This record gives sequence, C-alpha cells and structure tokens, in this order.
Amino acid sequence: MFGENYIASELVAKGDVVHVSGITVEEVFTSVCNQAKLPAGISPENLVEELMDRENVLSTAIGDGIAIPHPRRPLVSNNDENCIIVAYLRTPVNMQAPDAKRVYAMFILLSASSQVHIKSLSSLAAIFRKDEFKKVLPSRPGKSELVKLMQKCESAN
Repeated sequence: MFGENYIASELVAKGDVVHVSGITVEEVFTSVCNQAKLPAGISPENLVEELMDRENVLSTAIGDGIAIPHPRRPLVSNNDENCIIVAYLRTPVNMQAPDAKRVYAMFILLSASSQVHIKSLSSLAAIFRKDEFKKVLPSRPGKSELVKLMQKCESAN
C-alpha cells in the first residue's frame, strides 16, 4: 500500500507543516498559502481563491477541530506533486463543523486527480478515527513526529 501516492503520511511528508494566524477562514488560508511551500505552478493567490470557492459550497470541517480544505478541481500537474499541507491555527476558527468545534488543524489536500483525492481522503479518515491520533494532534506535532504518528496509525489498519 505504501508508495502509491495517496497514503496520507506520504502526502504529509511531501507537503509542509505551518503555524498560522488569522481570525477568518480566508485570513487563515491566505496565511497558509503565503507560508507553505506550494507545488510548482500554484500561486498563493490562486490557491486561496480555489480553497475559498470550495469552502463557500460546503464547509470542509469534519469535527474534532479538524478540517480538510481542498480545491474543487485538481491543481497539481502530476502525481509527484500530490501533497498535504498541515496548518495549525494559532486561533481556532469557526468553520461550521458538524460538532460545532472550532478548527485548530487543517489538512489541505492538493492532488492531481479525483482518484488520488478520494483515496487520500479515505486514508485521512481512517487515521482521524484512531484514538492515539486524536490524543496527540492537539499538541501540534512537528512534521517528522506527525508523519511517524500517521504511519503508525496506517499500519494498524
């Protein structure tokens, strides 16, 4: 299963982990897009616009303080650029989550195809159900610690 470009831990390893400010969703997205290392060909302004377009359709908050923002269409040009950017919010924001909890962690999914997108969401969902992950995420682990935690959760599936 590893090495197939849609394993969440691998996508986080290829992405970035940032700590951001903002009191609105758009401010947070702008902060993320200006700080994170983005795949080639994606401008911060374009990504903010794409994320807001998707967010305005339906909230990407899933509960437990987590959201999975993503563009409505693939923005990366090939599977080598698939990635997840993790953003920890200094001030949690209201994103209309089903459990009404404010979002403090975003897993921004950038993929080259709808197939990768769906499989990546499935991989994330499995990890988010793990108690160990739910206990550690609020401590806002760094990239290497987060990737190791995600790998441990994936291997337990």
